[in-house]
Amino acid sequence: MADIDQDQILEQFIALAKSDQVLQDEIKSALNQDQVIAIAAERGFHIDPLAILRKWSKHTDFSKPTWMGWFGE
Repeated sequence: MADIDQDQILEQFIALAKSDQVLQDEIKSALNQDQVIAIAAERGFHIDPLAILRKWSKHTDFSKPTWMGWFGE
């Protein structure tokens, strides 16, 4: 799957998480990217670790945990 497709899947997963507090809490409690990938896969989003890495590189406020950075908290 192309990078752009993986990035789009990740963006869709993040959009879902922004509207689902339970999912958001699961992501925030994840200890590593493998757990986040597993959480996404349980919901039908098959995300490549490199897609997460590319998303992190766009996140500029590293004073907050990265997962929370996805949610603007």
